[in-house]
Amino acid sequence: MERTTRRRLLGSAAALGAAGALGAFALARSSRPGSAMGDIGMSGGGALGPELASIERGNFAAIYGDPALRTRFLTFLQNVFHLYPEARMHALIRAATNDSKDDRAAYQRIERELPEIAPMLGAFRYALPALRKQQSVMAEQTVQLLDGKTRFEGYLEVGSDGRYLSALADKLEIEGPIFTSSPKAPGYGPDEIIDRGRLAPVGTHLSMNGYAPFSTQELPSKSLQLVTIFVGLHHVPLALREPYVASIRDAMAPGATLILRDHDVSSKPMQHLVALAHDVFNVGTEQPWSANAQELRNFYPLDFIVGFLEQHGFVAKPARLLQDGDPTLNTLLAFVKA
Repeated sequence: MERTTRRRLLGSAAALGAAGALGAFALARSSRPGSAMGDIGMSGGGALGPELASIERGNFAAIYGDPALRTRFLTFLQNVFHLYPEARMHALIRAATNDSKDDRAAYQRIERELPEIAPMLGAFRYALPALRKQQSVMAEQTVQLLDGKTRFEGYLEVGSDGRYLSALADKLEIEGPIFTSSPKAPGYGPDEIIDRGRLAPVGTHLSMNGYAPFSTQELPSKSLQLVTIFVGLHHVPLALREPYVASIRDAMAPGATLILRDHDVSSKPMQHLVALAHDVFNVGTEQPWSANAQELRNFYPLDFIVGFLEQHGFVAKPARLLQDGDPTLNTLLAFVKA
């Protein structure tokens, strides 16, 4: 398989499992705002504001230097990431951590040695099954959060271009205008066709545009009954979080449902673990260190984002759904527009 196609197929599968997952690596290439620190406090280890990936973060040493956290991270490789043989990937990360002075050196060693552990036809033996499994899990959990409602007019998928729509359409009746929003307009590459599960692109594509708010010309007022953001909101620049969310809210009809998946990061060890999941996601999908180091990561506890959304016109449903075996606590939530 041509290298770029393989990379993007790996990215599609990983984005489903870890993203929201972990979010797609291409979603967060904005420059870092100077006010990124001090936005929220977190319990455990003092008051921490959202932090960005950087060489000083020490994610590899923080997790792989601690036996309990190292074992916990292995479950991420086994149950969520699942793009390489887990034992060999785990051993490679551990060796790179032990022999490297910082995150950059560890990341680049893994990058160099990944071809040695990549299985033959790995994109088909590992990536495709992981992709289909995650599509199924997200659809099933979404249905659980909809309280029996099965018909929706107007749909927006943020972060991907119809990746979830086929699985959702098997369980729900989705009509009316369909929108997707991602950094790049969808095309007809084999990886893109596999990702969305159909030949042609679906609906109307809206550029992510660095999370700039949508205009009413792009998303007409009250036109949506279902919005899914499986990639989370932790990559949104802090200065844009409120207007971006407001633009989605204004496009939703009263009583419409927002489905959000995001990590519950409420301590410094958890911050390191989730950040390392992003690091491994990026290196495993063949992204260079320079891209990883520039990725915005404004992690927060779920209680924070629930409170934020409730202050901006949403009512949270009580259920919080986790994927079995996911140590990053990537949690599916539902909100109703008030």
